[in-house]
Amino acid sequence: MAKRNQKFGMGWFGWAVIGVIVLTVAASSLFFFNLFGFSNALFDGQASGSDEPISEETRQKVKKINETVGKSHQEIGTFVSKTHDFYNDTTGYGDIASLDWDQQQKRAEQILASLKNLLPEVNQKALKSDLKHIRGLANEIKSHEDTEKVRYLHRMFHDLDIALNNYKAYDKIWNVTETLETSN
Repeated sequence: MAKRNQKFGMGWFGWAVIGVIVLTVAASSLFFFNLFGFSNALFDGQASGSDEPISEETRQKVKKINETVGKSHQEIGTFVSKTHDFYNDTTGYGDIASLDWDQQQKRAEQILASLKNLLPEVNQKALKSDLKHIRGLANEIKSHEDTEKVRYLHRMFHDLDIALNNYKAYDKIWNVTETLETSN
């Protein structure tokens, strides 16, 4: 019998195993990066949660808004703070990817009920406009499951919490409110 000259080859089984391993690593990486919010850091060139610090000029503007608008609308400041805490708890640290829609829609209804009582008392034009915008978003969330609307609503409450309550737990300003119109 003649000896066959056999070269080392992986064959279809070897390539299949390597393919499964590569796909598993890629899928796990995507899941991990999305879960912990690192995808923005990879694709936008920014580190998650660590943007440029707020300028001194912006800090002074926030202080002025807090001392004027914030002091004259303390009841709204309390509403904003509590609602911002809700969104931090339910959408922060990757939770936006797995929202409890019943919970989000109940909160939207609560926001609408609160605004019904609070809006008539607001005399500051920019704040009134922001609260009307929030009312529109809450109405949309109440009837449609739209993650981007929830994200935007969270950002509005974040910026208003900075403006009205001098919220300091996070230095990012999203620039989505008229009340805190600023350029970092």
